[in-house]
Amino acid sequence: MLELQSSLGRLHRWWKYIERVNVISALITILAFMFIVYWAPYISMKIASVLVIVWSIYVGIRMSGVKKFKPSDLEESYLQYLEKTKVYLLAQKKMLETWLNWAILTIYLIVPLFFVGIWEKPLARYIGVGAFLALVGVGIYEYYLSKRRVENEIIPRINRIDELIESLEE
Repeated sequence: MLELQSSLGRLHRWWKYIERVNVISALITILAFMFIVYWAPYISMKIASVLVIVWSIYVGIRMSGVKKFKPSDLEESYLQYLEKTKVYLLAQKKMLETWLNWAILTIYLIVPLFFVGIWEKPLARYIGVGAFLALVGVGIYEYYLSKRRVENEIIPRINRIDELIESLEE
C-alpha cells in the first residue's frame, strides 16, 4: 500500500506539472496571438490567430477538466480512496489517449489558414512549410510520449489499484 501511495504521489505531482505547463503555454500563446491579431496585415492571419486563441482556451479547459476526478486524502475509507483514484487515473488515461484527436489534429487545420495570405512570398512559404512540419513533429512526439506514459505508468497503477481493491474487499 505504501509503495502504491508513493507511486501515486509521483503521478499526481507529474499531472500537476503538466497542468501548469499547459496553463503557462496557453497564456503565452494567447498573448502572442492577441498581438498578431492586432498586427497581422491579412484577414486570414487574423482569423487564424483568433482560432488559435480559442484553441488554447479549449485545450486549457479540457486539460483542467481531469482535476475534478482527483481524490482527496480525506476520503471515508481507503477503499473509497482507491476507487476514486482509479477513476482519476482512467480520466488521465482517456485524456492522454485522445490527445491527438482533440488537441493536435485541430491545430493542423488552423496553421495553413495562417499562411494563406502570405503564401505567394517565397520566404513566407518556407516558413509556413517549416512551421507545419515542426508542428507535425511535435504532434508525433507528443503522441508517442503520451502512449508510453499510459502503457508504462498509468495502466500498471490501475492494475495495482485493482489488485488492492480485490484484496481489501475479501
